[in-house]
Amino acid sequence: MWRRCAVRGGVAVAVAMAILAGAASAEEPAAPSAANPPEAAPQPWRWQVLPDQWKLELPESSAVRVGAITRDEEIARLTLREAIGLALQNNPQIAAQRLEPLRQSEGVLQAQSQYDPLFSGNLTSNQSNTLQGNALQVGTNSNTGAASALNTDQRDANFHLFKMFRPGTQATVDLLNDRLDTNSRFTSLRPQYKPQMNLSIVQPLLRGFGWDFSYLVVKQAEETADQALFQYEANLADFVRQVIEDYWAVVGAREQVEVQKQSKALADRTVEENEARVKVGLLPPVSVLEAQADAASREEQVLIAENNLALTMQTLAQIVYYRPAGTFVPRTIEPAEELTPEKVKVDLDDTLGNALANRPEVAASARGIRVQQLNERVAGNALLPKLDLAGGYGVNGLSGASGITTNTTTFFAQTNQTRPGCACSPTGNLQLPFLCQCQIIGPSSPIAGGWDDAYRRLRSNDFYSYSFGLQFQVPIGNAAAQSQYSQARIARDQAELNHRQLLSSVTLEARQTVNDVLTARQRIDTTRVARELAEENLKNQQKRHEVGMATTKDLLDFQSRLTTARAAEIQAKIDYATALARWRRAQGRLLAEYQIVIRHPGERSAPWFAKF
Repeated sequence: MWRRCAVRGGVAVAVAMAILAGAASAEEPAAPSAANPPEAAPQPWRWQVLPDQWKLELPESSAVRVGAITRDEEIARLTLREAIGLALQNNPQIAAQRLEPLRQSEGVLQAQSQYDPLFSGNLTSNQSNTLQGNALQVGTNSNTGAASALNTDQRDANFHLFKMFRPGTQATVDLLNDRLDTNSRFTSLRPQYKPQMNLSIVQPLLRGFGWDFSYLVVKQAEETADQALFQYEANLADFVRQVIEDYWAVVGAREQVEVQKQSKALADRTVEENEARVKVGLLPPVSVLEAQADAASREEQVLIAENNLALTMQTLAQIVYYRPAGTFVPRTIEPAEELTPEKVKVDLDDTLGNALANRPEVAASARGIRVQQLNERVAGNALLPKLDLAGGYGVNGLSGASGITTNTTTFFAQTNQTRPGCACSPTGNLQLPFLCQCQIIGPSSPIAGGWDDAYRRLRSNDFYSYSFGLQFQVPIGNAAAQSQYSQARIARDQAELNHRQLLSSVTLEARQTVNDVLTARQRIDTTRVARELAEENLKNQQKRHEVGMATTKDLLDFQSRLTTARAAEIQAKIDYATALARWRRAQGRLLAEYQIVIRHPGERSAPWFAKF
């Protein structure tokens, strides 16, 4: 059974390798005991990115900068386990793939950020001096003595805190601080302090409702991160299999060079023997030319085999990418192991059971189905109408500097006003009304005081406001939600069908690798027998050639048969070694075979703001 693979707090994956290798010589690099990728993405300091915002050009990446083409002329003689260990440590391709689970795990934190509290604020100062056509709106200008302009000085310091909770509840706290100073006749407090504190809450009741519904987005990101981790494990197994195949390819190419050299030596000896027999008259001169032509052809095969060996060694060196001196071209790798067939017990039923239980691709595909199921649930919820319960509560305060206020009123009267504070004068014709101006002295405001008095009234909770109600939104056709839901269902069906196809492919691959292992093992036995018989036939043919009972062509043909038999035996051993690697890869046991362990952390720990 697959154990649940999860990443704790942004930790993508930690790969620990315990390579049980033999002792290496003093000049040979030892196999690494561990190869650990970064366990968490580095979290930048909030302000460290600020200087980069002012740079006009991007710095050149060191990855695209090619320096001097240097080579490492030394040769590292490594066992297979050592080569795998160095490849896992140094190969840039697998290093890039190792970062993918780490990148996907950051998506979990991004999904959790919807619960991150948001604090905002604004500090503003607004001043205006506006001419007014109505003298009743403004007081007397202190400079000109005329009521002509409305002076306003408003200063605000407002702060807001927003938080969304896991049930989908959206809460907002507003702290508003307003200071207003104006020469308006209708303002009795100068300056005026008006603080307010409001709490508003919106709770979905249909669309978006549920204790953990809003957290489905986070669960999607978690399943995606798990899927990436299993996919990385599959890529890692493929990479190890490729290293094994490249390693044995070098060993096989090296053995093939020896086979071709032995074939060339047989042809050279035949040339020498024929030349000696031609001198004593036992063979015609044409037999020498025949042997020399065959020797030249075999020398060509030696060159081809040596070139193939050089190419396979270059391929192995590039995939291991061992550069202890920092050279551009990595160090050449010389395999230290010989072709010794490994005896294993292969059972088809066990192979199929292990493949279906241990293949990381199967677990990755299962996580993909889970992601599509979550997408379907989210899309299905969008079909519901939007019905939210909204409510709010707030408290306020008010204060300001105030004393006895004096206002001037202008009006028309039929007679001269005799009361104090009023001065009336005729308009020019005694038969017309008088124009009177009176000073009215008003009382002091009962809420006069400083800014601390305004906040004291705010804290007293004597002055408040509250509201509650329902707000709804019903799309008439809801075509977008219906389309998204249908797409989500189709995507889930596709994921399930692809999973079934993957199981079928895994089953076929497991069966084929079992057949390949059994066939390659039988080929080793048959090619060994064929090589032994070819050696015996060549000995007999050489004896017949010595007494003149066989021609040079017959002898050369038997030499070629022996070369073919030797090459076939070597190829059978190489195919058996690679078939074993593919068999273990097919049943998900290749990494365990070489003690490559991917640690699976426990359940993720959500940040504090995403726990409620």
